[in-house]
Amino acid sequence: MNTRRITTGITILFIGVVLLLSQLNTISFNWVGIFRYWPLFIVLAGIRMLVPKDQQIGQFVAIGSTVVILGFLTYIGLSTPKEPLLTQLLKNKGVNINIDDPNDKTNYSTEKLTVPLNDKIHSATLNLDLGATSLRNDSSTTSEIFTAFNTSKEYLLGVTVHDESAEKLDINLKGKFKNKDFNSKNNNTYIALNPNIRWNLNFDVGAIDASLDLSPYKIETLDIDAGATSLKLKLGQPQAMTKISMDAGASSIEILIPKNAACRITSDNALSSTDYEGDFLKSEGEVKSTNYDSAAQKFDFDINGGIASIKIRRY
Repeated sequence: MNTRRITTGITILFIGVVLLLSQLNTISFNWVGIFRYWPLFIVLAGIRMLVPKDQQIGQFVAIGSTVVILGFLTYIGLSTPKEPLLTQLLKNKGVNINIDDPNDKTNYSTEKLTVPLNDKIHSATLNLDLGATSLRNDSSTTSEIFTAFNTSKEYLLGVTVHDESAEKLDINLKGKFKNKDFNSKNNNTYIALNPNIRWNLNFDVGAIDASLDLSPYKIETLDIDAGATSLKLKLGQPQAMTKISMDAGASSIEILIPKNAACRITSDNALSSTDYEGDFLKSEGEVKSTNYDSAAQKFDFDINGGIASIKIRRY
């Protein structure tokens, strides 16, 4: 009996089955949650070295230890709520994440932030610079152009506004923790957009869990620069040409678009998986829906992925 071959095979089988079930949305597995238990693999390697390889009892101990440790990791992965990697890493005391940029003139606050309504403004650019928080959108606002607040007193938000033109604003939302010894519990950031404004959205986000329903809004462009992020977006009907650019690191991204919306996807993501629903025509370097060329309104996706899982779904 080749013990090393059997234990290696069990481990690979475990990873493959969990990845498959995760891709099929059968289970929700928290890979980040099990990383903190990586020393168990050192323990397992030590057991393999200590037990006698030429005796049956030693072989059973090595195989049994592998099964027990993988079973424990399965329990942790299935039962631990998902949390961004950076949030967990920064929980270690002594890690100072509140490093102030001397050039940052943003005023941070725990209060709700608003950009007041101006009838002259018809479009706006929203730049989000957030990390280690959960991001959700509040109900739409028609009494302001934009609002944002966080449910934790430990996480500060700041907003700056500049005029791009007489009819267009540039809005910057930034977040940071109040001090280095923070508690990420109840750290949820909520934003609300005015549905009457044409929006250009730039997400510069790292280690966040974002779930946003953007279907009520007029989205002209969407630029996503994501690190270790779980991102789920629901979009409404496209404008004449809604351009969506994604540069994703170790991220899980799911975007929902209307059932009959025209769509083209170009991608350069050798280490990533891109999954999409609908009737598409495939050619070198791109896929596009069968109604793309004739549609007056369409989505244009440009995807550059690191080690990412990107899904485009219909609703």
